Amino acid sequence: MKKNRRGFPNIWVLLLSCVCLVLSAEVRAEGVQARYLENSAGRSVLEIIIENPAPSSIIVNQRIPGGIQVRSASPEYSKFSSGKNEAKWLFKNPAPGVQHIILNYKSPLPGRGATAVIRCKSPKDGSLMTINVE
Repeated sequence: MKKNRRGFPNIWVLLLSCVCLVLSAEVRAEGVQARYLENSAGRSVLEIIIENPAPSSIIVNQRIPGGIQVRSASPEYSKFSSGKNEAKWLFKNPAPGVQHIILNYKSPLPGRGATAVIRCKSPKDGSLMTINVE
């Protein structure tokens, strides 16, 4: 008696799709998505995708591992707290599209690299949204 393996490939496709979704480093909230394109060695690149309608403002706090110094930032941060080793950006009335935050460091990042917390209000109902990116 032969077993029907017709459903077998569909299960693998479904399983592979689920694994890809879980492993994806992209984090999203209503109207905003974020992920690190690069976060090791001597630089980190945080990509923020702003959808339409865009939030009225976006606050990005990027925490850098202790002992690491920033050589340059693009765009320039609004504030840097040396005690927390945290850089902050405020984007007022951001246009829909892609925004990159690039930090170059004086020495290589240890371990997992920088982390980010993005805060904004939902463009639909005004509720506060928080996105954690690692």
